[in-house]
Amino acid sequence: NLYNYCYRIGDLAVMIKVIDEIDIYDNPKPQVHSRHGIFPGLVKLPSGELVALFVQGEAFESPNMTTMVSRSQDSGKSWQLQGPLHDKFTGTDIETSDCFKATLLRDGRLVAVGYRFHRHDPEQGISIEETGGVLPGDDIVSFSEDEGKTWTIPQIIPRSTPELQEISGPCVETQSGDLLAVAGIFNMPDGTNPSGQYGVLLRSKDKGKTWDDRSRFFEMSSGQVTAWESRICEMQAGRLVAITWAYDLSANKHLPNYVVLSHDNGLSWSPPINTGHLAQASNLTWLRDDLLLTIHCHREGDLGVCVRIVDVSKNQWKLLEEKFIWKASDVAATESGQIIHEMFQSLRFGQPSLLHLQDETFLAAYWTIEEGQGRIRSHRLEISI
Repeated sequence: NLYNYCYRIGDLAVMIKVIDEIDIYDNPKPQVHSRHGIFPGLVKLPSGELVALFVQGEAFESPNMTTMVSRSQDSGKSWQLQGPLHDKFTGTDIETSDCFKATLLRDGRLVAVGYRFHRHDPEQGISIEETGGVLPGDDIVSFSEDEGKTWTIPQIIPRSTPELQEISGPCVETQSGDLLAVAGIFNMPDGTNPSGQYGVLLRSKDKGKTWDDRSRFFEMSSGQVTAWESRICEMQAGRLVAITWAYDLSANKHLPNYVVLSHDNGLSWSPPINTGHLAQASNLTWLRDDLLLTIHCHREGDLGVCVRIVDVSKNQWKLLEEKFIWKASDVAATESGQIIHEMFQSLRFGQPSLLHLQDETFLAAYWTIEEGQGRIRSHRLEISI
C-alpha cells in the first residue's frame, strides 16, 4: 500500500510517500531458537550496498546479546545475514553484551562506536532492580577496512566519568574532519550518579583512534534530565543538530524530545529547545537548507513510529509535516514514574534510524516485538520538497 501526505507553506510543498515495508531481520525458526533483533543502525557503502548493524539475543537483557551484520544489494528490498560483527570473547575474559553503530568515513573505512556491559552474573539483568543502576561496562570502538566484512577487536574508549556512557548512535564525520559522537549517562551499578545528568560530546581528531569526552552538548538547568538515545547530524559545515530522549529522573517524568544546535562544529550549543513531541528514542538527518527529516518512537499517548519534516531556521523547531509510519496497537505505554529496570521490561519497540539512499529516497528502520519476536522492520520513504 502507498500512503501519500502533502503539506504546503507558501511555495514550499512537502510530500512523504511510504513506498514499501521490509523486514531487515525476522527470526526464521522461532520454534527452534529464541533470537530477537533490536537496536538497528544503517550505513550505505560507496558501492551502493547497504549494511545494517543490529543486536541479537535470546532476550532484551540476555548475556548473549551481540551486534550482528546484515547486508543488502538492492537498496534495502532484501537482506542477507552476514553474522556477528566480532567474536565477543576475543580480547576479553568475561561475557559481555555489546551494541555498535557504524559510520562510513570519507577514506572508505567504517568505524563503529558503542558500548558493552560486563556479564559476570548470567542471571543478572542489565538493569539492577534493587538499586536503579545498570551493570558496569566499557565504551568501545571498532574499524573495518573491507566494507564491514571483518572488524578489528573492539578497543576501549577511555572516559572521564565513572559512569558508563550510552553511545547508542553512530558518530558523524564533520566537514572539518572531526568525528563527533553523543551520549547519555547511565547510573552506576549502585544507583548513584556522581557526574550528574548531561549530554556527553565525544570528539576525535584522529579518525577514532583517540577520543575526548570532556565537552557537553546538552544540559538542563532544572532537575536531572537525561540525554538518553541521543543522535547527532551535521547540516551545513559546522552546523550541527542533536536530539535526545529526555527523562527527568528527579521527578520520574517523561519530557518531550529536546534538540540543541551548534554553528561552530560543536564548540558551543544553543539552549535546549522543546520540540513538543512526547517521544523517546528518536533520530534525524539533514534534507536541505534548514530542513530536517526526523523519526520518533512515541511510547505514550498515540503509540508508534512517526516521521516528521522540520524547519530549524533561526534555531526554532517548526513542524511542516508528520505521519506515523507504524502504529503500535498491541503494546502498553511507557509510563512516567518508572525506574530504569521497569522501562527496560516494558519496551516493545524503538531506536529508529534513517538513511538517505539516493535522490528523494530514504530508508527508515526500527525494532519491534510482535507475536513474541523481536524483529527489525524498515520502510522505504520518498520525500519530495
